[in-house]
Amino acid sequence: MDPQRLLVSDLDGTLLGDEVALERFRDWFAGQRQSWRLVFATGRTVESVMAIVAAGDLPGPDAIVSNVGADIHDPVGGPWPGWPTSTDGWDLELVRTCLAQFAGIVPQPAGSQTARKASYHATDLSDASLNDIRTALERTGLRVTLVYSSARDLDVLPGDAGKAAAARFLADSWGLPAQHVIAAGDSGNDAELLTAGFRGVIVANAQPELDSLAGPTIFRSAHSHAAGVLDGIRHWTAEPR
Repeated sequence: MDPQRLLVSDLDGTLLGDEVALERFRDWFAGQRQSWRLVFATGRTVESVMAIVAAGDLPGPDAIVSNVGADIHDPVGGPWPGWPTSTDGWDLELVRTCLAQFAGIVPQPAGSQTARKASYHATDLSDASLNDIRTALERTGLRVTLVYSSARDLDVLPGDAGKAAAARFLADSWGLPAQHVIAAGDSGNDAELLTAGFRGVIVANAQPELDSLAGPTIFRSAHSHAAGVLDGIRHWTAEPR
């Protein structure tokens, strides 16, 4: 029988950050392989995630959502069938030209850029500033997803990308309803994932940018890092919901 539940978790600051708690998570998941699928949704590259898995620090996932949701990979790093990989309708140079008009938005190093993700350093952007950036990009004809986190990192993705879109795509491909998906995170680049209708878990060490998130599908754990993820799993699976 295929697994009937899915955990989609951020890595840095969520599963990663507390070695003792992470060991508990690995032990828990080792006994749950028949019941759960596991997806890492991260700003990291797929190569970085696979290196951590190869070192034994993380259990092997069923899929990897990398580059804040721009890409999905299978467990060995190949492209996930059916997820967009082309740049049709997406113009990275147009994104760069458009954002060049905004003061204080500085492109991150080349290693942070991909064909479907433009990354910038942008300190303390207000909601109004983000709206101005989104409006300017959409006036070029581009459909975009803006991801802002840690009060410094701005990523621009195609409109069909992002952690939430990737999680929905995978859940649908496995035939899992939203109530059987638990999503865990700690920062602004997890906000859309946590509010996508899944069963959200915000770990106790989350950044202040998630303070405003609330609702019947959001659980705030009193525990940090992987211990908070496990606490959230207990919360959402304690009884039928």
